[in-house]
Amino acid sequence: MANSKIDELMSIGIDIGKDTFHIVAFAPDGQLVMRKQVKRLALVQTFEKLPRCVVGMEACLSAHFVSRTLRKLGFEPRIIPAIYKAIHQGPEE
Repeated sequence: MANSKIDELMSIGIDIGKDTFHIVAFAPDGQLVMRKQVKRLALVQTFEKLPRCVVGMEACLSAHFVSRTLRKLGFEPRIIPAIYKAIHQGPEE
């Protein structure tokens, strides 16, 4: 996961949790460039270091807050309805 690839990101995906965010970033060729877990309070500092691109996240209670925060930083957030989320393949909870 070279730093030179991070300078040319195509998209970022965020899984929003209660205390942490899981972030994955993809290069224009579709390769995974970054996979990182970030505490809620470190979200802004983490995204300030990344190039501006499209950021996708599942619709949830915090998604609109995160979306507004990222838009202020110059990103293009996209909130995806939960119906389009991949089906969970594990045992029923």
